[in-house]
Amino acid sequence: MTRATLRDLPHLAISASDPNGNEVCDVLDLLAALVAERVPVDLSTLYGRDSRAVGLAPRLGVPSRRLLRVSVGGRPFQIPPRPSPRKNDRYDGHEAHPNVIDPMTDPSYSTVLSHSSSLATLERPRLALTDPLAQQVLATETSRRLAHETFLRVTGDLAHTMSNQLAFQMALIEALMASPAPLAETVRETRPALDREQCLEFAVGSIARVLGPRFASVDAHPTRVRLPDEPLMLVDRIVTIEGEPLSMSHGRVVTEHDVKPAAWYLDAGKMVAAVAVESGQADLFLSGYLGIDFVTRGKAVYRLLDAVVTFHRELPEPGEVIQYDITISKFFRQGDTHLFRFQFEATVDGSPLLTMRDGCAGFFTAEEIAAGKGVVHSSLDLRPMQGVRPEDWSTLAPMRVCGLDDRNLDALRRGDLAGAFGQEFAGLDLPDPGRLPDGKLALIDRISHIDPTGGRFGLGLIRSELDIDPDDWFLTCHFVDDQVMPGTLMYECCLQTLRVYLMRMGWVSRREGVAFEPVLGVFSRLKCRGQVTASTSRAVFELAVKELGYGPEPFAIADAMMYADGKPIVEVLDMSIRLTGLTRDDVERLWSGSAASPRKRVLFSKEQVLAFAQGKPSEAFGERYRPFDSERVIARLPAPPYSFLDRVTSIEAEPWVMVAPGSAEGEYDVSADAWFLASNRQERMPFAVLLEIPLQLCGWLAAYVGSALTSEEDLAFRNLGGSGTVLADVTARTGTLTSRVTMTKVSHSGGMIIQHFTVETRAGTVPVYKGDTYFGFFSHASLADQVGIREAAPYQLTQDERPRARSFAYPADAPFPDSTLRMIDRVSAFVPDGGPKGLGFIEGTLPVDPSAWFFRAHFVQDPVCPGSLGLESFLQLLKVVAVERWGDGLAFEPMGTGDLQRWTYRGQVVPRDRLVTTQAIVTDLDDARRWLKADGFLSVDGRVIYQMNDFTLRAV
Repeated sequence: MTRATLRDLPHLAISASDPNGNEVCDVLDLLAALVAERVPVDLSTLYGRDSRAVGLAPRLGVPSRRLLRVSVGGRPFQIPPRPSPRKNDRYDGHEAHPNVIDPMTDPSYSTVLSHSSSLATLERPRLALTDPLAQQVLATETSRRLAHETFLRVTGDLAHTMSNQLAFQMALIEALMASPAPLAETVRETRPALDREQCLEFAVGSIARVLGPRFASVDAHPTRVRLPDEPLMLVDRIVTIEGEPLSMSHGRVVTEHDVKPAAWYLDAGKMVAAVAVESGQADLFLSGYLGIDFVTRGKAVYRLLDAVVTFHRELPEPGEVIQYDITISKFFRQGDTHLFRFQFEATVDGSPLLTMRDGCAGFFTAEEIAAGKGVVHSSLDLRPMQGVRPEDWSTLAPMRVCGLDDRNLDALRRGDLAGAFGQEFAGLDLPDPGRLPDGKLALIDRISHIDPTGGRFGLGLIRSELDIDPDDWFLTCHFVDDQVMPGTLMYECCLQTLRVYLMRMGWVSRREGVAFEPVLGVFSRLKCRGQVTASTSRAVFELAVKELGYGPEPFAIADAMMYADGKPIVEVLDMSIRLTGLTRDDVERLWSGSAASPRKRVLFSKEQVLAFAQGKPSEAFGERYRPFDSERVIARLPAPPYSFLDRVTSIEAEPWVMVAPGSAEGEYDVSADAWFLASNRQERMPFAVLLEIPLQLCGWLAAYVGSALTSEEDLAFRNLGGSGTVLADVTARTGTLTSRVTMTKVSHSGGMIIQHFTVETRAGTVPVYKGDTYFGFFSHASLADQVGIREAAPYQLTQDERPRARSFAYPADAPFPDSTLRMIDRVSAFVPDGGPKGLGFIEGTLPVDPSAWFFRAHFVQDPVCPGSLGLESFLQLLKVVAVERWGDGLAFEPMGTGDLQRWTYRGQVVPRDRLVTTQAIVTDLDDARRWLKADGFLSVDGRVIYQMNDFTLRAV
């Protein structure tokens, strides 16, 4: 009937079930016919897919036999272009006949004859060609000869090009076989098509400012296709744009993303997989460039539908640049809906990172989105199947049906396995067992259900939940005029859910540097059929584990389904995780107890630390320090509430021998109810506390090597300066911080002792702070004679600035600290455009209160204001500048993450002083990043004693 209806129209009609035939053969015939007609056919159901499961696929790391990779050097050779036709010779396929040169009338023809061929020089009898047939024969022969000469010329050029290419490859092979020589670093001088500022403008501003006046009308639409806003705007530059603007055809864009040390998306020092995929987001830009907004006119919004993602190497680390080569192959329509197909390849230094294939996205009205039924499964899709794991599989941690609440997940983010999973994990004592990501990557609130034998494949079912708030950062930035949760972040929620299950299963280790990464070569298929918006109450992520194994790294593959208020909206098939840096032997030995090690040895307890800070020093260090219990005064550590050393776990130095090098390691437990978090009114630990943690360990090491015993005179211990970099945030969920300090140099001069240290602090394996510092031991008499920083030159307001300077009481409300931590009482002068660079100047004061809490804590028998609190007063002034410039409701990093700062101390603030004055001079700022840099001074009663350089503040 189909053939009779369509008759001569192009069509293919084949029966899939002939009552007189064999059903299997009918299906095979149908598939063969579709392949012959070049219709894309997924034969995985028939032949199966490559699997990473034990017993079903080659061992991880062994390439498929069907894969052949050939690497060659140099650039591909270029075929010489054919001769360009003259303008009048154009043939567009719509004319009855192309324009043909008439050899008898075109005067250029005789010139071609005389210069193009040696035949033109031969003696020939001149014929009177009056016969039209003879004229046509001559014209045809001449055209054939000219075409043949052109062919020979092109062939010769092509042969020459190939010869040069082969010579280049042979030279390259010889060079590679010779002794390697260092290659000069290539400096990329290519100017990007669009820089980050222009990409951000495309995201949140005017498209016309980026792509020109042809796009101006789009800015009047209620919505348009955009890149996300910060922090999810991940296009640092657009290198290449290809395609005809507004053509609604095909195009290509090449973008780059810089992985920076302080990036919010780092986990165990690497970019998380979901953000690596999200960074290839410029298909959004390209669809706008090709003109989709002129079709949708703001009435339909972008939604991703399908994608297949495959990773080919380890996840990127700070310092690497990812390049995304993105193509849109075509736009098409289904009814009134416009869609496009796209793909991209991501590389790092030319090495493939990931590929995204079979990408499809569309533009849908609100009515179309609301009418969507979500992900629809047939009964065949849901039928139970046997999962795969090794035949000699052994259970590690005891498993049972259970759930985890928000407190359990917070414990897991701190690395507290027992607090997360119970007493089965209490005796492991792992230095860094692996954690859930924190900060912006804290994307699951609870695990509502774990069933170790549940799920479609019988290897485990796990379900997590995320409560949606309309102000969630991933909604407000994606997009500014169409707020919806990115599908890639839903993918990240699923990855974290699977991570929890694997850790609960016992895949943890005492090895450092273990990371959760995708399994290489696995095709993960993403299908999006719904959305999470500000109106959504709860998102649920349900995973069924389908494969478990070792290759030798532990790995898992699972299928995931995401629900928005009960509606199935996103499906991920063959989602994968492997634990790089870990083996089967590692985890099995850990749980068998054969490699069990005792808990980290505590050399000096909290009680001993407090005895040295405010009690009897001999109870900390023994008989050698007994004279300091009552007869003499020793340089102590700070007492509570300014004590930030809980235990000393390692010392590599001789007691009572003050020589370098010598090292110590200590720990401080960050409490969720720590006073400084509440007082700072910020989620992050203030810089003063972060700095004090390693510096107090320096003081302990200085006491351990017997510094106080080198003089019969009582000595005071003072920090003199240093430099350092904040590398990561510390919050209430961080848990234990471990610091390591090394005394690198000791010198004596004029009765003084100067000691130099390197310091580093980490949370597990994550570096938090790193720097260097130096201290001095001084007599109290020498401290009384200090004159401050002699060369210091505090800023003086100009005649123009003085009348414009504002003064006011320091703000008492958030985001500013409360009275306990507040180190500025009054802003005495604020000129937002003042200072040498016109970027801002601010000065604040604090009357000295002899009864202040910090004098009692720092130190017993030697009250002095902590230098770190002086640095904090400087940062508190910068917060005033930030709020003035960027508005209220800001949160701040304790110091600009990744920025090096320096400080110098040449004096002290003691109870008898009267007034502390702090100045901050803004030297650089970036409104797009909400970041500023400043230098400054701190004075007491007119004497400059502190100098701060390159201190930075960033609002987040």
